[in-house]
Amino acid sequence: MSILEVSNLSIRFGGLLAVDDFNLSLERNELVAVIGPNGAGKTTIFNMLTGIYRPTTGTITLEGENMVGLKPYQFAQRGITRTFQNIRLFSNASVADNVKMAATMHTTDNLAQCLLRTPKMVRNERALDEKVMRLLERLNMADKANLLAKNLPYGDQRRLEIARALMTDPKILLLDEPVAGMITTELEEMAQLVKQIREDFDVSIIMIEHHMNFVMPIADRIKVLDFGKTIAEGTPEVVQKDPKVIEAYLGGAYQNVDA
Repeated sequence: MSILEVSNLSIRFGGLLAVDDFNLSLERNELVAVIGPNGAGKTTIFNMLTGIYRPTTGTITLEGENMVGLKPYQFAQRGITRTFQNIRLFSNASVADNVKMAATMHTTDNLAQCLLRTPKMVRNERALDEKVMRLLERLNMADKANLLAKNLPYGDQRRLEIARALMTDPKILLLDEPVAGMITTELEEMAQLVKQIREDFDVSIIMIEHHMNFVMPIADRIKVLDFGKTIAEGTPEVVQKDPKVIEAYLGGAYQNVDA
């Protein structure tokens, strides 16, 4: 049984049909890439899959529950979390505190317990600190735990944003252009990180990305959008040979495309 079923998803902004009849069946531990030109509707789909936008029509079903109409924090509580194309970190907070903040939606401590620092609250805080450090160690960032987020290199800021998303224990991780702005060596490191996340965290991934050399080796399936509609879907080998994709996006040589 699929973990996520997206059926006939569409959204209008005034007279503009931004996404038209998007469908996706996502299996457990599967990685699906969504590609297409700028303005094709990719980030709009992510915004619907995380409750930021409410679709005009269609359903989003996570493990049998229809998610349409829920708030973004409820999407996250149920197991769908995301990163953003433009990095959104607490720049003046430490790496560890950035990750720790993501766990607040699961906390059971009330205000009185926090103010009085009850034994239960102290135990919970200690356990949370240990969980943060275990996660940072798995992502090779433990040595940066006390650095301010704003002082991290760009690639590590991307890695930190992913770490923060993973701290919520997601079932599905949405990555919005995770290698945007990276140099070649950083692309290779991020590809290895994404592979590691799938293996270590047993999470399904939906990824928006423009770097075709990054997408093709790691995606199980690719969906190609153009003007809000899906024009092709299949394995990377099938998609890169599809005439519609070549005409609309790949320009005949996907290896050189970075748009």
